[in-house]
Amino acid sequence: MNQSSMNEAGGDDRRTRLRDLDETLDRLRAELPAPPGDATDFADSGQYLAAREELEGQIELLESERERLRGELGIS
Repeated sequence: MNQSSMNEAGGDDRRTRLRDLDETLDRLRAELPAPPGDATDFADSGQYLAAREELEGQIELLESERERLRGELGIS
């Protein structure tokens, strides 16, 4: 396999990964819990915040990878 073919294969892998990241980010954003509308106890509030922070952390990591891949592929 020559260098050009290897670069194209790597680009295809990165584009596939980028599509997967976009799908995962859309799903995770949709799963972010909305703030409770009524008065809740501290346990419920804590669970809400913990779940939201965990998802936001995952989203942040995936967005970083997405931006890196977009840069490698020359996509702005």
